[in-house]
Amino acid sequence: MNYRKNKMERLSRVAHMYYEEDRTQGEIADLLHVSRPLVSRMLREARDLGIVEIRVHPPACDADALLKRLCQRYHLQGGVLIPEAENNSMSDHNLAQKLLEHIESEQPKSLGIGWGTIIGALTALLERIPPRQTAVQTVCPLVGNSSVSSRRFHTDENVRIIAEGLGAQPKFLYTPAFPANMDECSMLAETSHYRTIAEQWGQLDMAIIGIHETTTAVDVDYPLIQDSRTVGHMVAYSFDIDGRVLHPEPDFLVHIPLENLAQCRQVVGLCAADVSPHTLAGALRTGLLTHIFARETLVDAVMTDNWNYA
Repeated sequence: MNYRKNKMERLSRVAHMYYEEDRTQGEIADLLHVSRPLVSRMLREARDLGIVEIRVHPPACDADALLKRLCQRYHLQGGVLIPEAENNSMSDHNLAQKLLEHIESEQPKSLGIGWGTIIGALTALLERIPPRQTAVQTVCPLVGNSSVSSRRFHTDENVRIIAEGLGAQPKFLYTPAFPANMDECSMLAETSHYRTIAEQWGQLDMAIIGIHETTTAVDVDYPLIQDSRTVGHMVAYSFDIDGRVLHPEPDFLVHIPLENLAQCRQVVGLCAADVSPHTLAGALRTGLLTHIFARETLVDAVMTDNWNYA
């Protein structure tokens, strides 16, 4: 613990000298009796850990006006728009950072977690920074676990890390998202773990869900509905361009019922860097979302309708 504290203080000191005292990396290296490449690595690590946050702001009025128009058109409560970053990974990290700030600001007591790229970025962020003391009391999954190797689709593991980072109690589902058949689904629904989570679903203050392209079906190793109507998925629900949810036949997926999602005080939709305008538009038209976190250019494309529905 002392080593971690000393390291964070050292990184903070270097960042302060570089960004606030306007010292060069060479000057800092001389003062600390270290090499200049080491100073460069320390500054990069300070950015990765969130000690330093670099932003390139467009005119504030433009971003604010764009978000206001989005909220008015789709009856949203709010959201966060970020400028383009140098790469997709940095965009996802910046959205995860904003998401963490939103959770701390809104202080939900009961938090539900879906799956996807931004949620994976949030867990990675929380693993690198000291635990927070927040108002969050419980964190639960909104969808069962996938069998793929990518951790961003392992909801129980993400719940564990996020709950630990927010000082909350995790609630685990211990259930696959895609049972083999309806009989297996019915059997899982009778377990104490499922019943506990189902109770949590009815009491959520905030649900955090990833908005994904139709390629998510490949990512999670299951044939979600993906025909000519499908433009995207949220918590394993497929939807079309008009926001209609497409139910599989039979529907034995393990995920939060739509009626519980609709009753949640806040449903935060997360758009990773590769989400397209028609996918975001379809997600917004479901009427399930209350907040959106996305890139400004993506939202601008949706609002100007400069894209094809087909």
